[in-house]
Amino acid sequence: MATALGGGRLEQTSSGTSAELGGRRAAAEARARMSAEEYLSAQDLRGVLLNALRHVQRACVGDVDTVRHVEAAAEYFHSVATARHVVGCAFQEVTASPRDRAAFHVNASRVLETMANERAAPAEDWHEILVRLCPDFPFGVTRLAVRAACADEGGPLENASENASASALAPALRVAVEQWRFLEKALADAFGGEPEAPRDAERCLETIFFSSSSSSSSRFGVRDDANGREAGSGNAPDATIDDRTDFEVCVREAMAAAATIGKETGAAAATATHAAFAVATCRHPRLRLEASRACEAAARRAEEAEAAAARDSR
Repeated sequence: MATALGGGRLEQTSSGTSAELGGRRAAAEARARMSAEEYLSAQDLRGVLLNALRHVQRACVGDVDTVRHVEAAAEYFHSVATARHVVGCAFQEVTASPRDRAAFHVNASRVLETMANERAAPAEDWHEILVRLCPDFPFGVTRLAVRAACADEGGPLENASENASASALAPALRVAVEQWRFLEKALADAFGGEPEAPRDAERCLETIFFSSSSSSSSRFGVRDDANGREAGSGNAPDATIDDRTDFEVCVREAMAAAATIGKETGAAAATATHAAFAVATCRHPRLRLEASRACEAAARRAEEAEAAAARDSR
């Protein structure tokens, strides 16, 4: 499918539009076959309702007016519909579910789109902007996204202070947020906690996949949210990588892109650093497509919700 970034939206060819419509129809049919319990789990409605109750409790302390409680709940549901409910939340809340991550991507894209004509900037400058959306946003995520964006534009990977433009940063940032917990676990398990130390690439893959197979909790041993759903398991609307095997292929391809032939021993053993593997993961085309589709779908729903609210207020 041919896509191009324009005006903050993915403009698709007619064939791409047809494919997207077919995907939506298939998703709608799959939802229709779900039981009520499966639907609640897939859409994370319990989490949304729980957060709505927490919002009502905070907003209505000491207020016995039932109408105000209903209004506060409606305010929260509207913020979820318009993808603004994660603004100002902690990173753990921002990444709690596919819906929350997609909402963060929408808000980050909104900010970055306004800066499309600004000069390229280092990770430190971009981080100052991102912490306004998420106060404890990890600097490592920002630095990784900037490095991946710099690699997209042909820059070096050794320097942590490369400059990246807003347009190049946006797609890299989406994958960096989506895969951060997986990459952190890979750093600890497969790379010995040393991001710049070369490691045998095949052994790293074996360790990553062993951690996955020995863990019953989720794909690659990382739970997606409090309900124990798997990261990228198809629960996210418009997800394209919904199979464990598909993700393993992406991981192998990212490792291959990061690997170099070891020369110290004269053996043809491919080695890779975690830093290079992380950048390659953020640049992987399928992972980028998945993150972009989720962001575009969330942005579309947010626009529709805002338009509906504007019509209702007239």
